[in-house]
Parts: sequence; structure tokens; C-alpha cells
Amino acid sequence: MVALVAALLASLLTAPAAEAALRAGAGKADITPATGYYLGGWTREDRVSHGQHTRLHARALVLESGGRKVALVSVDLFMVPGGLVRHVGERLAARGLSERNLLISASHTHSGPGGYANYPTLNTAAPSRETITDPLSFVRLLEPPPADRQLYRFLTERIATAIRRADDDLGPAAAAWGSARILRLTRNRSLEAHLANHHLIREYGEGRESEDPGGYEHTIDPEVDVLRVDKFVRRRGHRRRIPIGAWSTFANHGTVTKHSFRFYNGDHHASALRVFEARVRSAGRVWRGQEIVNVYGNSNEGDMSAGMDHHGPAGSDFVGRVEAAAMLRAWKRAGRRLQRAPTLDFRWTRVCFCGQDVEGGRVADRSEIGMPFLTGSEENRGPLYEVTGQHYEGARGFDRGDPHGVKRSSPGFSELPNVVPLLALRVGRGLIVSVPGEGTKEAGARIRRAVESAIAGAKVERVAIAGIANEFVHYFTTPEEYDRQHYEGGSTQFGRLSSVLIRDELAKLAGRLVRGEPAPPPVPFDPTNGVRPDGPPYPDGAAAATLLSPPGPRYERLARAGVAWQGGPRGYDRPVDRAFVTVERWRKGHWVAYDDDLGLNLLWRVDAAGRHGAEWEVPLFAPAGTYRFAVTGKRYRFVTTSFEIAPSAALRAVAAPAPPGHVAAVLEYPEAIRDVDLTWRPRHVNGGTATFEVGSRSVTVTRPAGRVFTVAAPPGAPVRLAAGAGRDHWGNRSANALTLR
Repeated sequence: MVALVAALLASLLTAPAAEAALRAGAGKADITPATGYYLGGWTREDRVSHGQHTRLHARALVLESGGRKVALVSVDLFMVPGGLVRHVGERLAARGLSERNLLISASHTHSGPGGYANYPTLNTAAPSRETITDPLSFVRLLEPPPADRQLYRFLTERIATAIRRADDDLGPAAAAWGSARILRLTRNRSLEAHLANHHLIREYGEGRESEDPGGYEHTIDPEVDVLRVDKFVRRRGHRRRIPIGAWSTFANHGTVTKHSFRFYNGDHHASALRVFEARVRSAGRVWRGQEIVNVYGNSNEGDMSAGMDHHGPAGSDFVGRVEAAAMLRAWKRAGRRLQRAPTLDFRWTRVCFCGQDVEGGRVADRSEIGMPFLTGSEENRGPLYEVTGQHYEGARGFDRGDPHGVKRSSPGFSELPNVVPLLALRVGRGLIVSVPGEGTKEAGARIRRAVESAIAGAKVERVAIAGIANEFVHYFTTPEEYDRQHYEGGSTQFGRLSSVLIRDELAKLAGRLVRGEPAPPPVPFDPTNGVRPDGPPYPDGAAAATLLSPPGPRYERLARAGVAWQGGPRGYDRPVDRAFVTVERWRKGHWVAYDDDLGLNLLWRVDAAGRHGAEWEVPLFAPAGTYRFAVTGKRYRFVTTSFEIAPSAALRAVAAPAPPGHVAAVLEYPEAIRDVDLTWRPRHVNGGTATFEVGSRSVTVTRPAGRVFTVAAPPGAPVRLAAGAGRDHWGNRSANALTLR
């Protein structure tokens, strides 16, 4: 009888999740810290934040069904340490959350803070020409400091706040998956290592995309996966369904904004998130008080980046807008398949790199970094490369006969956790698996195939990878890629077969999930490494501010209006979750907020003495009129004198091909300057007017859309476009005179 009862209890505990009604909520919190931290991901002592371009955030969706609850979270950071995940879970224990049902994935922006890792190796920042005269810089390189206590506490509290807000927002909901593809945006930055997966051995710089049997498309991961979540609400006496956002993923490194831009910046995620959220809010007619989030972390982006061809904050803005457009396509497709009671279930465990056997040999039981790590990746090499002019891509040694194989190891940089968490999460027809680092395109593809095989017959239509999730132990390359020892292979910590272990364990975990079996017992481990979130809070900043330099009297669109003031150091004056610098517009007898530093068009900086400066890049479409700055710190507020905004006169008229008997011109916007301009602008005007002088006649050509302005011209008749005669829809005009004939 006892055995029968025990068997019954076991079957109940391992039964598949019932298809109960879904509840969901969305939340967001500002995680932008004080300035002065080095930019995480670039790991250079000379690249510290002097201010902020875009805020950094944690975004969260909490899902609950049938007694199960999970939180899907993305953070604008270069990585997520496992100890921090545990501490966030501990703060949310009363809500039924812990490290076991949190999925926290990093965007991998390289323009967030560094110095918050539980294991000091990940707090390393390399000396450079600017710091090489300080002998302690080399001590800090080989013996990196522990986590900054203030920063660690701040991030723990703020990430927990985002999840708490999402949990408070819970209500009846529906969810569904959609997908799209993005091509010609990213490239494989380690092409020769990737080609080794096809038994094509090429030396560094000699590989071609066309050599891949699948062509360019097979060298990257073009998939965009979107889990759409809508909520049912009662408002003004009516029940309606509204969108509250999505969990999204796409494989793209956070390295479009380079280390030469020394301000906090969400990289391409910043635009992807804001554009997607704004358009979803508009499409769903959602009021301002309801949060909408795009929980966009990252995927298996290890060797894929848009940062090979796009650069700086304006380049990031362009890349993010392409991503947002694809995510919106996927989101709309998901809207046709929404389920009010999707399956919600998960399995969590911890696995160890303990020298065990896997297919092909053994994994390592200790971490080692290889020489290619020292000079950085192709998007922006590190300081050692700047000094020597030499990279270590492909720097291999003799096979050592151990799990690290041909790796030429570098001294230091090896204290990383050898036990990592893994999570498999099912939501409806999709399944997410977490990878505690950066998988390459092919490593991710092999993980997906293994998981798909393990869950065959379970009515799961897609497997999505949450990369850089819940822990960070650098890279996971395929064995073939590892043997080529490019940057990614040199940064693969636990030997050439580490991705095989992750692949097999995730497949096992996913299989147990869909069969209703318990997860394998987790390896006992404390990921906090003795770090606690008990540092002092950031101070409140200056009690008052003094205006140092007011804005000028007039600015054209695309120019930068500026203001300077004296406050406190390190950005302590800036509040979280609300605007610090606001641009107000005089409209109908009142000052109303028009733009602020929560968006994309403002940058502020501060020095060690507390001298602040802010710049507003005036958008192409900003209404002409009267504006002013309003600065609202934690303990002070002031407004500036007003200034006027006028249409830009920086457009350029250029001749274009035309059919016989016609001439044509296009109007070009000024090209964005790297590390100066903040936002993307199209190359050509799309619609507007152009007034041509054809002989003695004046002919105005109006185009609702399209970039080429064409006019008929008799043979031999002179044709000219005077300065200012070409205009876009907002009245911005051409500066040059153009003689076409």
C-alpha cells in the first residue's frame, strides 16, 4: 500500500503541466548605474563611461499557469553572473520565484558597466596606452578586483524591481509564437573557423561565404523568434485584449557601438526595444499606464555581428530598427494563433565541467583562456593589438593530449565557475533552452537539432536559444571551430568539447520536460562566490545646480542643442526610472515635454568635478518652434532660456539617372558621423518637392513617396535646381545649387 501511494505521488509530481488559463504581466526598471565604470565587454581600463546616451534597463514578463510561474528577463548588460541571478531570486522568494524559474538573458551590449561579476576573472580590464604608466594596471589585470559592492547591490535591486513590477501586473492573458528572418544585416566574423565545420580548412582571412555549402545564409543564424503576450483587461466598463509585449531573440553581437564612444548605450538593442514597444503600443491603442516590454536578450551570437559593417550609435540605431521591423512581423503573425491556455512548464538543473566523458572525448575540469582572447574580436581589437599590430586569430599550439587540445593558454584569466545552470522552458508550441555563454552559429544549430530530436512528437514547433543566460563562462564553439583557435575558440573555457556537454545536457533536460519527468539532480554549487548584495547605495547627488552655459538662440534640425551646468560627480544626480534631461516645447501657451534622455536623441556627460553637459540631436521631424531644456535631478530642478528650432539646410541635391527627354535629382541627408551623431537618418529623402528651373520656366515636382525627382526637359534646355529648391516632407531643404544640364 505504501509503495502504491508513493508511486501515485511520484506520478502527480512528474505529470505534464495542465493546460490551465495563462496569467501574465510586464515590468521594466532602469539599471543605469553611476558613471566611471569601464565598459563591460570591451574590458579596457581606458574605456570608462563618462555619461549616458541611452538608458540601460531590465525588462520582464512574468507568466503563470497551473501553479507554475516563470519570469523571462532581459538586461542591457554584457553578461549575467549566476550569483546575481541567485540573489535576485532570493529577493523574490515570497512571490514564488527563485534562480530555478528565472530566465535572465543579457543583451550583450559592450557599452554597459563592467565590474559586477561574482568571479573576479570577469572583472578584468586590460591596460592600454592611457593606463600603461600605472604599474598597478598590470596587477589588476592578473589579479582582478572583486565585484564592485555598490554596483552589485544596485543591479540586484533593480533587476528584482523589474520582475516585481511584472508580477504586480499579472492578469488573464494569451500567448503565441511567431517568427521572421533577417538577412544581410549580420556577418560571421570568424568565417574560417565556421568553414571548418564543413571540413574546409582555410587560414585567417582566406575564407569566403560562398564556400559554405549553404552560402551566406548558412554562415549566420537569421531566425527571429518572438513569443507574443497579450493581456485581458477591463477598462471603462469594457473587457478587451491588449498587447503587453513579447520575449524576442535574434543572434547579433552587441558591438555596433564601439569602445571609442565612452557613454552608456544599449547598442542596437536600444532602438529595437524602443521602436518595437512604441509601435505595439500604437497598434494596440494601449494607454501610457500599462507597461509594454520587448524582452530581447540575445541568442547564439558568438560569431555573428552587425558590427562588421555598422558603427557607432547611429549605426546601432539603424541595426535596431531593422531588428524591430522583423520582430513586429513575427509579432503580428503570432497574433493569429494566440492561446489562452498554452502549456507552461520548465525544468532546471546544474551541470559540472568535471572532466567527464562526452561524445569525442572528455571535457575539461578547469577553465583556461587562449591567446586569441588577448587581442579582442574583429569589430574592435583590444589594446595589445593597438600596441603590437598583431592579432592571435588562429594561434594554435601542439595538441597537449588533454581536453584543451591545441589551445595556447594565456596566464591568468582562468577563475570561472565550472558548474553552470541550465533551463528548459516550454510555453505553448515553443521551447526555450538557456546557454550560459556565447554559442556560435553552428554550436547553436547543433543544440537546436539535439533538443528537437529529444522532444520529437511533443507538438513543439520551434526551439529558441536564450544565450548569455543565467551564468557566463565565455564561449561555446564546436570542436571543429575550437581547433582553429580564432577569438571564439580561444575564449572557449572548458576545452574543445564543452559545447557537446551543453548540447547533450540541454537535450536531456528538454526530453524530461516534455515527458513529464523530473530534471536531473543539480550539482551542489554556490555561484555567489562569497559576493553579497550588501554594498552601500549610491548617494543622492548634489542638492543644487548652477547653470554654466545656456543653449544658443537657434538650432537647425540634425544639429545638437546643448546646455552645461554644475552638479555632483559620477551622475549621482540622475534619478532612475524618470527623465534627467527633458526638452520641452512651447505649445498652445504651455511648456510640454517633447523629448528626454529615456529615448535615443539625448546624451549627457559628467566629469569628476561634477560639470555636466547635455546635447539634444534635433530630429529631422521636430516641429519648428520654441524649446527649452528642463533638468530634473534627484534633489534639484532648473530650466533654461528658450531657443528656436528651424528646418535643416544641410540636405544635398545630387544628379540621378533619368529616361530620355528628362533629368532627375535626389536629395541626400548628411551622413551620420561615427561617435558624434546619435541617430540613424536615411540616405535619401523619401517624398517631398523639388522646384526645377527648366529654361525660363519653373517646374515644381511633388512626390508623396519615392526618392527620385524627375522633370521633362526639351533637348538643349538648361536645367538647374537652385539652393533651397529641394525639400523633404518636413521642410528641410537642400543647401547646394545643382546644374543638371
